[in-house]
Amino acid sequence: MPFDWYSRSIPCVGESESGDGLLVREHDNVLMVAIIDVLGHGQEAAHLAREMEGYLDGCFNNRSFDGVSQLLEQMHDYFRGSLGAAVTLVSFNLRTRVFQGVGVGNTLMRKCGDDWVSYFAQPGIVGEMIPTLNLFQGTFSNNDRFLLTTDGIKENLDLRECHFVQYRPLPQFVSFLIERFGKPHDDITVMVLEYKHE
Repeated sequence: MPFDWYSRSIPCVGESESGDGLLVREHDNVLMVAIIDVLGHGQEAAHLAREMEGYLDGCFNNRSFDGVSQLLEQMHDYFRGSLGAAVTLVSFNLRTRVFQGVGVGNTLMRKCGDDWVSYFAQPGIVGEMIPTLNLFQGTFSNNDRFLLTTDGIKENLDLRECHFVQYRPLPQFVSFLIERFGKPHDDITVMVLEYKHE
């Protein structure tokens, strides 16, 4: 797989399990990435996060969807009446080098570089109420890095501090973001992907 990726997830202070989740899968030259933030904390939220990971994994393995918007709508219908979650889904087409994504709630994707680009999720809760979904999309090339976070990381990062670490090894970059911008009283999940085409 021409993507390297690294993630860390830390439970809220006082909890043993995280209510955040993530998924990274590749099939037929498409890399699918998901980041999940179930409402609340603790065992109940963690249980739902694992169910949501399993649901997305099954859909992707079975190819039972047509694009990320339809997948998120299916997920919303399947988990209707649950605690609910914020979710961002992104597909990276390795042939065209185009990514498409959609998000609902307080999850966030950013493209790093000289000028960072943020791809904000829309208001709503997967499993409770979602809006008409709007895709975001863009292109990627060699050495591009993408950052996905739950709201355990502050939304307003100081990019002056981030620029000097954004091209360090992925674990160092993730650790810096958690230590500098993490919220201890929330579940924290950070995932960084780097496209490495040779």
